[in-house]
Amino acid sequence: MSWSYNETDLSETSASGRLNAVRFLIGDTDTNDQQVQDEEINFGLSQSNDNIYYAGAVVAEGLAAKFARKVNTEINGALKADYGELYQKFKALSTSLRARGQQTSVGATALRAGGISLSAIDTARKLSDRPASAFSKDQFANPPAKGKYIQDYD
Repeated sequence: MSWSYNETDLSETSASGRLNAVRFLIGDTDTNDQQVQDEEINFGLSQSNDNIYYAGAVVAEGLAAKFARKVNTEINGALKADYGELYQKFKALSTSLRARGQQTSVGATALRAGGISLSAIDTARKLSDRPASAFSKDQFANPPAKGKYIQDYD
């Protein structure tokens, strides 16, 4: 297991930069108070397609789970460890990082509804191997009565 942090290498373009960026986002930058190993951050990055915010959320959830297992303790009123508070803070951090991940990945994974572009519709209609549509305009229209005009509404 290893732990590393280089504050001069914070980027999304290299593996080491992403690892350092995730470590920065979750606040695990103090070598004297190490919270997660590099391998755990790399796992978060692999689970999130290298999105540093989603990876930070995964790692923060792991830290929340770690502190959720611990029992709050107090020794004669002098020393107190409230792991429930740490759990809440890492859960909130996870939620915040997940929201940032959604904001930053909208361009890459934006939803696109098909059939909205007229040029896309025309192109699709011109495909020679396209099966005939089951529905068409006026498929249920009755022929007009003799001598009477029935207006077709679009």
